[in-house]
Amino acid sequence: MKAFKKHFASMALILARVSSVLLLITCILVCIHVIMRGFFNSGFLGIYEIVQITMLLIGSLTLAENELSGGSIIVNVLLDMMKPRIANILGIAMYILTAAGLTYLLYNQILMVGNKYSNGAVTGILLVPHWILVLFLCIGLLFFIIAFIIKIHNMIENHKNLSDTKMSIDEIAAETVAKSEF
Repeated sequence: MKAFKKHFASMALILARVSSVLLLITCILVCIHVIMRGFFNSGFLGIYEIVQITMLLIGSLTLAENELSGGSIIVNVLLDMMKPRIANILGIAMYILTAAGLTYLLYNQILMVGNKYSNGAVTGILLVPHWILVLFLCIGLLFFIIAFIIKIHNMIENHKNLSDTKMSIDEIAAETVAKSEF
């Protein structure tokens, strides 16, 4: 399991870096579009669709890395009032429910890929097939669900090491480590 976690984390990081390159390219294209509109009164054809598609890809491909790195802001007001072991059990239950809901969502998105493929829907200007866009959502959701399962596994493994005493806010702050790639 340790090797899988390591390989999955590196794959999620690669997808996040691909997303960051896509974001940079999108920003450059939008800047060029604005400059062209200002000087030549004509920009890129389909720039709005390009931005929509790349934002979908960026959001989809960064979900797993965000979950694994703890990049979301989590408000644990209720959990902080509980004993750590009880809060961990509640956290595990919530993660399992969320993973189950996301799995159901993934199932419906996979059905939508087939639906979009069979009806041949495409975007308005660039004529990108909708099923490809939904497929990228499915890939992002799959990675997100796997990240949730890894998080659940880690919470279960660390449950036996938790003490049953509540920590003060200063102790929680001292234990928390901020992670950043910058």
